[in-house]
Amino acid sequence: MTIGLLEETVDLLQKEFVESLPEMRVEGLVVGVFFTGVKLTGKFAGMARTPIEELPEAACCPGSAGRMPHAGMLRQEKVSDLIQWALDSNVLKAAVGVATLNALSRCLWEKKGFPGCKVIDGKDAFDLLDFTGAKRVALVGAFGPYIRRLEGMGLDLTVVEKNPQALRDEAAKYFCPADEAQKILPHADVVILTGSTIVNHTIDGLLSLVRRDCRVAVVGPTASMMPQPFFKRGVSLMGGMSITDPDNMLRILTEGGSGYHIDGKYGEKVAFFPRG
Repeated sequence: MTIGLLEETVDLLQKEFVESLPEMRVEGLVVGVFFTGVKLTGKFAGMARTPIEELPEAACCPGSAGRMPHAGMLRQEKVSDLIQWALDSNVLKAAVGVATLNALSRCLWEKKGFPGCKVIDGKDAFDLLDFTGAKRVALVGAFGPYIRRLEGMGLDLTVVEKNPQALRDEAAKYFCPADEAQKILPHADVVILTGSTIVNHTIDGLLSLVRRDCRVAVVGPTASMMPQPFFKRGVSLMGGMSITDPDNMLRILTEGGSGYHIDGKYGEKVAFFPRG
């Protein structure tokens, strides 16, 4: 049986921190409107997209309460348990788990780096993407800033998205329903996946659809974990965020903030490439 991307990441991080992981604790945790943030023992922190659009019970108090039964006790959870939440079918728990993976990955990066990876600080992933010779581009997730930049490049653009209302006005013409991704991704020269695909566990299936010669990027604050398992699966660029001020990051998220409010103040964009 093929192991999934997140399963492999959890397994690798458990092995890297086999001695210290049982003692690690959560010092701060916020499930914000747009992003979930986790601060671990010390200064290491991570973010992940809060997939509120994935919750059919979002308008029902009793139903939504069941999505986070541990509310009020999350700081008592062991980090070794929280990283397993990244694999949970409950998307709110998955967001907490992925944010924890990102925080632990940041700790590993400072401890020993990511072997076989090239790191570029302070650059948006879009500016590092290679569009040479590309004709068809698929963006999975309606990420407005990238749509606007891609529009001016004369490329055949398709935005694969679950919610058609996420594309407004002129951008609506690029819409393709998420359940038709298999019709688009195999023909794309460049595929850009937003970090939401990690939290909602669609990333393995999406990566299985792209051609071997396709240039694939996974972007956003959610895409900030150790990159080697992604590179093994054909990803050519990861663009995430390194949190430099965990306490203020958490404060911003409690006030409904997102990556825009954190970038350049309490976090810095970072990109990873496979070396060689």
